[in-house]
Amino acid sequence: MRSEYVFAASKEINNRFLLCRITSVSARRLHLESTQPSETINKSLKLIAAQELVTHSDAASCEMQSGSAEKQTDNSSPIQTLADDAATPFQES
Repeated sequence: MRSEYVFAASKEINNRFLLCRITSVSARRLHLESTQPSETINKSLKLIAAQELVTHSDAASCEMQSGSAEKQTDNSSPIQTLADDAATPFQES
């Protein structure tokens, strides 16, 4: 049930408005045409609760590093990165 996911995610992000915005940003990034939007939102909330979000910059750096032995370390959390992205004005794609 979604309320359980919201409650679990709210333990990680106390500000309910920021939680809503981060959920919205992550759901838009994760959404596939073949899935229901409600399933994508639930998945976003689960990932926020588990702190397992992967941002586009993380995915790009993983793709670039796949051939090299070096690994770039980034101390910022995925949730903080999404929070920074959520602070930018909404842009429809």
